[in-house]
Amino acid sequence: MNPSSLHKDIKQSLRLLMNGVAAQSLRDKGMDYHLNWGANLLHLREMASQYEPSLELATLLWTDNIRECKILATILMPVGEFSEDLAMKWISETPTQEIAEIASKQLFSQVPYAKSLALHLITSADMMPQLYGYCILGSLSNLSPEEKQQIILQANNTINDTTLPIGLRHSAHNAMLRIENA
Repeated sequence: MNPSSLHKDIKQSLRLLMNGVAAQSLRDKGMDYHLNWGANLLHLREMASQYEPSLELATLLWTDNIRECKILATILMPVGEFSEDLAMKWISETPTQEIAEIASKQLFSQVPYAKSLALHLITSADMMPQLYGYCILGSLSNLSPEEKQQIILQANNTINDTTLPIGLRHSAHNAMLRIENA
């Protein structure tokens, strides 16, 4: 089956995973998608296991303003084909903190350039790149003592800046805790 047919098949299959209560809760929390089926990550991973990872399919899924399609895109993107330019494009197109956290864990922390990308992202002036950076760093285990110290200092600055969104400060705090306890 070609990527376009698979894309259509996946979108039709998402209806079977619908959880109205979860979808409403996400909408109430301000997660504004064109469609939101309220499917949980476990079910989406099971669904993704039926498909071969594919750059074309993941790219098609990412372009949909559907929560579950964006999550599936992060699972079905082949790590070896996920370029740094495409990573930056996806970061700029990320609609919510939830997607950033899932994408960071599922995909961004798995790429060979994860550490350098994350260290770059936490110095950004924009919230979403910083959020990605902290989420990625919290998943890495190959940090040097100097890098850990640098990240902890940056995270402390973020945590203590009360003008920043609480979600970003929370991500910085989580990354700092994981790094300190690694």
